[in-house]
Amino acid sequence: MLKIALVDDNELDAKRLENAINMHLEEIDVKGTVDIFTRAVNFLEDKRDVYDVIFLDIDMPFMSGMECAHKLREAGNKVPIIFETNYSSLAIDGYSVNALGFIVKPVKQADVNDVLDKLLEKIKDEADDEKIIVKVKSGYQSIPLNEIKYIEVNIHDLYYHCKNGTYQSRGVLKEIEKQLPNEKFVNCSNCYLVNLDYVDSIVKNDVKIGDDLLKISKNKKKAFIQAYLRHFN
Repeated sequence: MLKIALVDDNELDAKRLENAINMHLEEIDVKGTVDIFTRAVNFLEDKRDVYDVIFLDIDMPFMSGMECAHKLREAGNKVPIIFETNYSSLAIDGYSVNALGFIVKPVKQADVNDVLDKLLEKIKDEADDEKIIVKVKSGYQSIPLNEIKYIEVNIHDLYYHCKNGTYQSRGVLKEIEKQLPNEKFVNCSNCYLVNLDYVDSIVKNDVKIGDDLLKISKNKKKAFIQAYLRHFN
């Protein structure tokens, strides 16, 4: 689910942009929500840290979009920012806050499509770069999250079953679970934490991942199947 904030004092412009965003998300089959704010001050007070991207109108009363962007960066917020402006020359200042892009009013569907595609590519690249560090017998091993198929626990030993092999470590599965995105890594039992991207099928009480069959416990089955269906729908 893509969470989008749109900060623009002009309600008509905001509605046009919202419609263009929703149209493209529907075309590319990405679910998203758009929250509209008419004042940058209100946005900063209410919703600062919950969005995947912020569309900011540069020219607003009380606090401009550029001022708002600087305050976000000063607070350590690295959320992608896309500026809206009536004058393309104003967008040059966006480099000072590492803006992802800008669109010129009145908004064109093609421009909105381009910045959203750029945003989704950025999100995908960042997800591909995520890693976890685990302590193994020889020292420490960095494992990309997208290469972990599932994690198995046997007493106090953890086995990270990955695309290119298996790594053994010591630890508690529940503690590792806290470090991983819960919409992607889900327990099918107390013994397994599964990366849903690698699930080939679910048959009766088994999860099939490649040549491996993992048992689904009775008390986890409903939640696991629901998570699996959400992940792929």
